[in-house]
Amino acid sequence: MQHWKPEHLQAFVSERSPRRLFDIAVHLAQDLGMDYLGLNIRIQIATQTPRVFLYSNYPDEWIERYQRDEFYKQDAAANVSHSSTMPVLWTDELYRDAPHFREAACQHGLRHGWTQSLHDLQHNESQVSVARPNGNIAIHELYDKAGSVQWLCHTLHAVLGEHHLNALCPPPPKMSERELEVLRWSAAGKTANDVACILSLSQSTVNFHIRSVITKTNAANKAGAIAIAALRGWI
Repeated sequence: MQHWKPEHLQAFVSERSPRRLFDIAVHLAQDLGMDYLGLNIRIQIATQTPRVFLYSNYPDEWIERYQRDEFYKQDAAANVSHSSTMPVLWTDELYRDAPHFREAACQHGLRHGWTQSLHDLQHNESQVSVARPNGNIAIHELYDKAGSVQWLCHTLHAVLGEHHLNALCPPPPKMSERELEVLRWSAAGKTANDVACILSLSQSTVNFHIRSVITKTNAANKAGAIAIAALRGWI
């Protein structure tokens, strides 16, 4: 990666402390010619409201105003990136319906930049934004550096996403292989009677395993247990 200093790159790929990792990421963004780096991680926990974690070296005044004035509702780049993994370039046209947001962001040095998102199989999402106060971003610069920013997004998501997910989720419950088999077939739409036939068990035994899985996942019913297991990657 020709834009990055080898010592920064080596430190980045080996670091696991969230704060130090992000600080190194800021240096990598600056090596790309960008003054600012922002990261928004959205962690989806089954049966819970999604949790959002923010990292940035943005000016404190902007961070305070962004939260106070609920600017996230007007952030067009963030909104577009929520449903797309293409880089979203910040332009006046992009923010034509939110001119006050655009003006305030520019006043705090967040004029030229783009946002890159990532969505994983567990429905977690990360958005990385790089920005600078001066120097328009031509399309050739975007193409030249977008791959590096995407790699930055993937690495931050992998490390920080796992960190926050582990902090939010209790360790997976210990399930027997038979319980997992019953859960997998139930997730495939099979009834208790179907599963009993498939696994050569009695229906009462299948129902016993289903009740055990519901208890272990702290779910309200079988459908909830299946949803929790699927979202957390247990099946």
